[in-house]
Amino acid sequence: MSSIIELIMDEPSQLKCLLVNTLNTSTAKCNFTQNIADCGYDGIIYDFTRMVYCDFGDQYRAVSLVVLFGILLFLFLSMGVVADEFLCPALLTISKTLRLPDNIAGVTFLAFGNGAPDIFSSISGVTQSKPQLIFSGLLGAGIFVTTVVVGSVLLTGQFEVMQRPLMRDIAFYIGATFMVWFII
Repeated sequence: MSSIIELIMDEPSQLKCLLVNTLNTSTAKCNFTQNIADCGYDGIIYDFTRMVYCDFGDQYRAVSLVVLFGILLFLFLSMGVVADEFLCPALLTISKTLRLPDNIAGVTFLAFGNGAPDIFSSISGVTQSKPQLIFSGLLGAGIFVTTVVVGSVLLTGQFEVMQRPLMRDIAFYIGATFMVWFII
């Protein structure tokens, strides 16, 4: 405990927010989260760290976590309602206007849903001058799609994989990843 206090006095910018759990009192935890840069509030929506450690305290930590889980559930339900009420009818109108088959319209919707978070996280990384956010988000998404999605399709599908195009795509992805890694 005394070594943490010494670190706060000497190098508060070097401390990690995870160390808050080593403190004993709720006042010390609240002061720690308010004064350490790693626990800082980025000003986007609400300071949830302050809510957990300062507003509710140690006695009602479970209540704060239930509130946070409720907020998360509300956000997922809202996203589903928005997709059902607005995105699907717009996609249906676009596909009827362009005379697209249902499978092409579905793949387009899937590609939009898969790529939109990557685009918005990249824009956020550019506006906040955080290139590590851009690189890690895009690389993580690419690796997830090429490993988990392709792997699950290969395991559940009943088809023969054409090896030459698959190897071409894998080689290009690996080469592009190393090139981006080298440039950044």
